[in-house]
Amino acid sequence: MLIIQEYDRDQKCRNLRSGDGLFHKALSYVLQGEKRFHVECGPEKFDLIYEDNDERTKNDPAFPDSDFFRSEMIFPPYYSYDENDTDKIIMLIFKDREEVYFEELNEYSVVIGAYLLKHTDLKVTFRDERSRLFKELDGAQTAEGPSQDKALYVQGSYYPIFTSRERICTTGLFHCMFMLQWLTDLPKEKIRYLSFSIRKTEGIGSILTVYSLVSQLFGDLGIKAFLEPGCTRFSDELLGKYFAFGAAPADSDPTNTAYATAFNSLILNHNIDGYTAKIGLDLLRPEFVAQMQEYSEPVLDGKKVLGVLLRGSDYILANFSGSYHPADIEDCIRLIGQRIDEYGYDRIFVATEDYTYLERMLAAFPHKVLAVSQERFSVSDFKGVQYISDLEKQRSSEAAYLDSVEDTTVNYLYAMFMLSRCESLIANCYCSGVKIAESFNAGRYARSELVSDMLASGAAEAERE
Repeated sequence: MLIIQEYDRDQKCRNLRSGDGLFHKALSYVLQGEKRFHVECGPEKFDLIYEDNDERTKNDPAFPDSDFFRSEMIFPPYYSYDENDTDKIIMLIFKDREEVYFEELNEYSVVIGAYLLKHTDLKVTFRDERSRLFKELDGAQTAEGPSQDKALYVQGSYYPIFTSRERICTTGLFHCMFMLQWLTDLPKEKIRYLSFSIRKTEGIGSILTVYSLVSQLFGDLGIKAFLEPGCTRFSDELLGKYFAFGAAPADSDPTNTAYATAFNSLILNHNIDGYTAKIGLDLLRPEFVAQMQEYSEPVLDGKKVLGVLLRGSDYILANFSGSYHPADIEDCIRLIGQRIDEYGYDRIFVATEDYTYLERMLAAFPHKVLAVSQERFSVSDFKGVQYISDLEKQRSSEAAYLDSVEDTTVNYLYAMFMLSRCESLIANCYCSGVKIAESFNAGRYARSELVSDMLASGAAEAERE
């Protein structure tokens, strides 16, 4: 991104003139190693300074301190883009908006503001009065804040997508709009398919969730999405055995297919976040669903069961925040006990990959806990590794690892299916398992609660008092 700063005559750099193509000219010189430019705009002058999108974002104090976010590119550099290629500009984020308010004046806010003024009826407002220097922003207003209720607030610093849909950072908004141009040089009318990869640390819950979200987004753009063969830690044979999704179309090739290989850049944006994962049982092979139904019926039949999902181990180490951060196990046990007393549950079905959590539940609720047999881990197991997938590889030979992955996959899905057949659900945080259990349940839960949100809400209420 090109940042707009005050003119510094002491800096020796290339001189450019304001006008059509200013940012594209500057970026062409960025590719040659230049980082700063003087710009003449009538009687006024300012400087453009190039900052790499990903470095700028990850150096922001608001950026999550988590390897999940930091280990891959979030925002592409966008050395080139075409604001006149309207067919390949995604406008979903502006649905039901009345105003777009830009907190910061920079390359992206100027380009986006000019595009909105030209192609929409949205009110475009800037905080920075220097926006008047750009002729393409004629019609934009300046103010200290947005004036419309349905305004999208665009700020300069990073803003996590999962915090609020009312705010977004400038780079994030630009990426949402120009994502198709990042993915492919093909003209929009030739794009039939999207081949996307999922990083090998992701579990089956994440794969199902991401597949659902990506398929919905690109389906609305008239593009069929499919998993790149061999991209996950699960073999294509295993996926084909249990799942009914994601096979590559026979006619897919570079003349009709866009390719997304940067996982975080594809999924961590407001375009994806605008959809709800739809992980129906139709994504599973019918014979596998029948097996799970046969297993669950005698276990749960006639019992009033509370489903409990406790995500732990590597999820704790990931250091997520907010709804995604696992609540303390003692708080979970206290709230589960309250629900048992309040609603008279006969049993608790516990789904967890963390054996410490299961042990605590067994001790807290003797003779009430039901659970699927599976391999479980603890935070203390993760020495020198960060993900369950790494730990499984470390512990097993290649053949044993493949067998272990299949067993873990089957048991995980059994656990999610069992959760979906419970009367209610309570989870220690938001994760792929919650999405899958709720999707399998299809809206039949009497109650579905997140302990992480309940605690945050209680703390906020106490602070207000």
